Amino acid sequence: MAPCILCGKEAPLKMRMPVDQKKFTPTKFGSIHHCGACDLGFVYPRPTVEETNEFYQLDAYYTQGKSHFVEVRETFWDKVLLHLSWRTDYSRDLTEVLVSEVKKGGTILDVGCGSGQLLAKLSDRGYRCIGVERDANTISVRAGSVLEGTAENLPAMAESFDAIVYSHVVEHLVDPVKALRDAAKLLKPSGVMVIEVPNNASLIAKYMGLAWENLDPPRHLSFFTERSLRELLQRAGLQGRGTYYSGFCRHFSASYIATEQKIYDHLSGARPATRNSHLNSWALLVNTALSSKKRKYDAVGIIASSASIRGGVRES
Repeated sequence: MAPCILCGKEAPLKMRMPVDQKKFTPTKFGSIHHCGACDLGFVYPRPTVEETNEFYQLDAYYTQGKSHFVEVRETFWDKVLLHLSWRTDYSRDLTEVLVSEVKKGGTILDVGCGSGQLLAKLSDRGYRCIGVERDANTISVRAGSVLEGTAENLPAMAESFDAIVYSHVVEHLVDPVKALRDAAKLLKPSGVMVIEVPNNASLIAKYMGLAWENLDPPRHLSFFTERSLRELLQRAGLQGRGTYYSGFCRHFSASYIATEQKIYDHLSGARPATRNSHLNSWALLVNTALSSKKRKYDAVGIIASSASIRGGVRES
């Protein structure tokens, strides 16, 4: 048992990841507990913030603008599978979510901006953007600026923002509650915070188990569903205004399938895990055809505001 990092209730061990999912070396941060009270999965014991720095010393990672996915040559049937998944993907793009929430010309802070792709897209749409990243010197963007820092140690900023974005960042944090509380102080009174994380309630997560590419311990330290993400917001003094889901067809690319096969092959029989294959992917495509958004998409996002600002919940 371990104390839940959100609600403090006792949480049993759910599964144990024996290796770093990208380095394929043993990790001491692979024990994943699940809290039935708030539906959060989390690594325990927790690393220190300083210890997490070593997790990102990789030959290829998104902050460097380099893909870590296995390169493969697509066959005709690979392309058919990917096209059919694309035709059934009705998820919302993060850029469009922000455009619908923030007036043109507004200021947006992207915490953990990676290679700066979102900053560039938003700048092209007429927004003034600032990014925060661990190593700002490695990032080249067409517009806006990037400050060196992390979500748990934000750089000093004199201005406030119309929107603050955490795109696949919160799951990396040792103390996500504190990080969001600190960031909320930078929001304008009418500002919004948009948080997107892997959806651990998805059928994709259930199918793959430890071999799911988006599980990714020890870089990912918390494993959210919509329910546990709302719990996080409440404890950080934020109020959910709307929910959206994204991420589907990418899971059906030949490169993604090959990457999950590589992960499975390094698990040394650890369970639960499934070795991905084109046959499994076709079955997943069929089984998600009539699934709810909560089950179909591999990422969930919530649009939030200060809990002191009341507003209706908008689902999308």
